[in-house]
Amino acid sequence: MRENKKYLLLLAGVTAIVCSCMFLPNLIAHIPVTYGTDLKPEQFFFNMEFTNLLNTFFKTRTLPFYSWSMFLGTNFYASQTFYIMGDPFTWASLLLQGLNFFDRTLVLEIIKFFVSSFSMYFLLREIHISPKISVFGSLCYAFSGWAIFFSGQLMFHSFYCLAPLYFCGIEKYLQSGKKMLFLFSVTLLLTTHWYFFYTLSFLTPLYYIYRYSLLKSNFKKFMQDTLNLIGVYFIGVMIAGVVLIPTLSYMTGNNRIGLNVTLLFQDPQVYLHLLTSMFVPNYQYIYGVNIFETNWHVTREICIWAGSLTALLICQIFWIKDKVFKKKTLLFYFVLVLFALFPIGDAALHGFSEPSFRWTFLLTLFNILIACYLLEHFEIIDTKKIYFTAIAICIFCLLIIPFSALIEGKLEHVFSNYLYQIILFTVCSVLILINAYLLKHKLINILIVLSIFEFSISGGFHYINKMDTSERGSYEFVDKVTHVLQDEDHELNNYLNYLDENNYTEYYRVYVPHDSLYWNYSHNLSVAYQLNGLMIYDSTYSPSLNKLAEMNPDIRAFNSGMIFDIKDGQLMNFLNVKYALVLKSEELPKGVNWKLIQDDYRGNISIYENEGYRPLGTTYNTVTTYKEFKKNNNLIDLNDIIVCDESDLEEIQDYLFPSKNKSALVNIQYGGNQLVGDLYSEENSFMIITLPFDEGWKILVNGEEAKKYNVNGGFIGIPVKQGQNKVEMYFMPSGFKLGLLISGVGGVLAIILYFIERKNISKK
Repeated sequence: MRENKKYLLLLAGVTAIVCSCMFLPNLIAHIPVTYGTDLKPEQFFFNMEFTNLLNTFFKTRTLPFYSWSMFLGTNFYASQTFYIMGDPFTWASLLLQGLNFFDRTLVLEIIKFFVSSFSMYFLLREIHISPKISVFGSLCYAFSGWAIFFSGQLMFHSFYCLAPLYFCGIEKYLQSGKKMLFLFSVTLLLTTHWYFFYTLSFLTPLYYIYRYSLLKSNFKKFMQDTLNLIGVYFIGVMIAGVVLIPTLSYMTGNNRIGLNVTLLFQDPQVYLHLLTSMFVPNYQYIYGVNIFETNWHVTREICIWAGSLTALLICQIFWIKDKVFKKKTLLFYFVLVLFALFPIGDAALHGFSEPSFRWTFLLTLFNILIACYLLEHFEIIDTKKIYFTAIAICIFCLLIIPFSALIEGKLEHVFSNYLYQIILFTVCSVLILINAYLLKHKLINILIVLSIFEFSISGGFHYINKMDTSERGSYEFVDKVTHVLQDEDHELNNYLNYLDENNYTEYYRVYVPHDSLYWNYSHNLSVAYQLNGLMIYDSTYSPSLNKLAEMNPDIRAFNSGMIFDIKDGQLMNFLNVKYALVLKSEELPKGVNWKLIQDDYRGNISIYENEGYRPLGTTYNTVTTYKEFKKNNNLIDLNDIIVCDESDLEEIQDYLFPSKNKSALVNIQYGGNQLVGDLYSEENSFMIITLPFDEGWKILVNGEEAKKYNVNGGFIGIPVKQGQNKVEMYFMPSGFKLGLLISGVGGVLAIILYFIERKNISKK
């Protein structure tokens, strides 16, 4: 205990040193730390909405289920389990609301680097690595290339720093039969990020069999031991049911799910980059001029590097004297490499979607475990091969860039275009040689100090290089862009409501041009202004809106599957746009009858009203199918014709009468998880409510639940009766109650398992 305490303090100290080298330059320059491309345009606003909804909960006890500001209305609870809802660090951020988002994030990211260090330390100690070498391995994990590169993806880094606990739970079970840590880690990691938990689960059998073969003398009890652990795994999954079930219900409609069956990556640079990423901190150049660039974001996610010493040690696996360990470890790596080499393997690890190399954080973790094992059991290393291996690595690093340039036909520009990469690879070659000398003479203390130096310089240089010293990178710019249209929360909405007394009982959307008033900053700025807006940048947008994107592909901005910006006037009429805020009349979308009502809002902003405003709920008397609609594909028809799946056509036709008069939903009141309104119809009819279709909506008409239909590109349609209709809509994520029940059952089973384990320990 005393020895562990000493080394834990040492680990905390060196982690603080490396973090200081990375972040002090920003603090001194008083510039926000921006880790990646998505922090400012995406996660900033998701966290803003999360904070707003939680503050509302604390005041009104309204659960944070639905967001009205995120792209036409969104199931916030289920969609944001990918980004923030289950992340314990996001919940911890509520304690730091006195800080602005970027400073709050900086504090939490530093904490994650510490958590990474300590969780990896406990894993290494659990597999009987000495404290000193465990400190080395912990630093390698905390400041690996993957950790640095993905620290800009807050939700990914949260999972990464906790992942060693999962493997620690497996080790405890295999060595002593204790199950509770594994159960706890399953629940924690699944809740933190279900997407990475899937990846982790996919590779768990491979790791489990590998470790079982090393720790057990035979496989006589393999089935029994494995089934016990699987049972514990599913109890942990059950406890997380309140997060998992609503998420599965929501995400099954996401159009990014689909198996990629390509045999090989077409560009050989992918394989060269994959190989070099173990020897070089490639996060230094991924978004710069890069010989391995393929213009595909997937190849920018290859980050395996965990220090020069780790890379050198892993390569010794071919020469070690322990033949049993060597054989089993090489077989383990052979399977991992198969996954990496073939797109279908990378796609399977990405939820059977497009290929992805995000899963390589597990490869980084495994590399560190093996490297620390070899360093701990130095006697099994063939020291005669250390220099040979180091020289081979150096030759590879020095030749790979010219070789890649030759393949790409860029050899004549290799020094002018890729000098930075050449210098980086040369420096890494020198470090490999130095590490080889120190390893040969078993100078462990100096090796650890050199690793601390390497991580400090590499991490520090990366963040200095990423420092945005322009005006757009300042705290002041962020404050300006989020206060262009208002100074206080809800100020703009209150002002717009004041323009027309009907606004207080209507639901309407507002058009704001992304380029001028939003200063090209983010497609999520509607959240900052609490607007019912028309744009978003989010990979987990409402799945029902995929139909709208098929009907009008132009709503996808920058040809992206995650960025939407609705500018079509006919579509705006359908989507209840009532106001547009612009600097120039030329910015107004065509196809809308705009009327200028003010030209000096906040000095120079013009406010236009749509004279053809269509209320949120409107009755229809004509219906067609998507198949028929595609023949003309005229968006103006969405305002007059119900467009539905062929399977729903007859049912919807039965609701319709030939009346030409339309009725509208009035006296609307909405907020939190509900919306209510009134509608008078001369005949039985069918009303479209232009909120994204979601099974979580329960809709009552005159107290009776109405059947919902997915119509007109992913929106809600319901039948209404002749006469007065009181419409009430209440939102609860689909699967939430079932998930809550499963969580409760899982919790009871966990308690029973705990007392059984305590009893067994007492007997022993």
